[in-house]
Order: sequence, then structure tokens, then C-alpha cells
Amino acid sequence: MEPLLLGKTSRHRGELTDLAVDLVALSTGFRRSLLSGLIVSWGNLVRSMNCYYSNLIEGHDTHPVDIEPALKREYSTDLRQRNLQHEALAHISVQERIDAGGLTGPGRAVDAERLSEIHKRFFELLPEELLWTANPETGFGCG
Repeated sequence: MEPLLLGKTSRHRGELTDLAVDLVALSTGFRRSLLSGLIVSWGNLVRSMNCYYSNLIEGHDTHPVDIEPALKREYSTDLRQRNLQHEALAHISVQERIDAGGLTGPGRAVDAERLSEIHKRFFELLPEELLWTANPETGFGCG
């Protein structure tokens, strides 16, 4: 994450900090202007969308038409697809917990303790088959 951090002596620090503060203020104002039902619906939609694209980056193509049934606990009969649906459900469940402020302790969003908690909660929800991986070139696996 270091490339995302600005050094204390960066000539851009002040301007970017001001822009970040403005963005937070504008987004807070926008959120307050929305109906609560819309916020919930959009939150659910964005979590599913983020899940789809995040998993796609990892080579796990769980299409939204497969994610939606998983949210209703309806799974594919195909083992591979069912595992991907469980992965999507774990991803969305953990994100819901984060969004609801359900992480423990007063830590920052990116400290080691918080990241470990997110990782642990995610892996607790995965099926056994997804807890193991193997290098495709060597076949060496680990879990």
C-alpha cells in the first residue's frame, strides 16, 4: 500500500488532503440526501458488484446471475460453481460486517490486526475445497 501513501514532505500532500476532505464532505452530504431504503438497496448492489469484479481479478468468474441465488442459499449442483458461490457469499458477508461497523477493536481499517480479522472471518465461511491452493507449474500445494 505504500505507493498510495504520501510522504510528509510531499509537495502534493496539502492539496490532496484538501481534496480528500472535500470528497468526504460531499459524499456525506449526498448520503444524507438519500432515502434509507435506497441506501440499503445500493449497498447490496455495490457489494455484489464489488464481489464479482474482485473475484474476477483473482480468476474466479462468479457471474452476478450465480451470486444472486447464493444470497438466497440456492446453490449450483456443479461443485466448482457451488464453491465459487460460497466464496462470493463469504466475500459479501464479510463486507456487510465491515459496512455495519462489526469489526472488533478500535483499530484503523488497514492495521494488521484488522486485516487479520477480516482474513479470518472470510476463511471461516469458505468451503474446505477453497482453503487449499496449488502452484499450477509445480503442483505444490498449501492451505
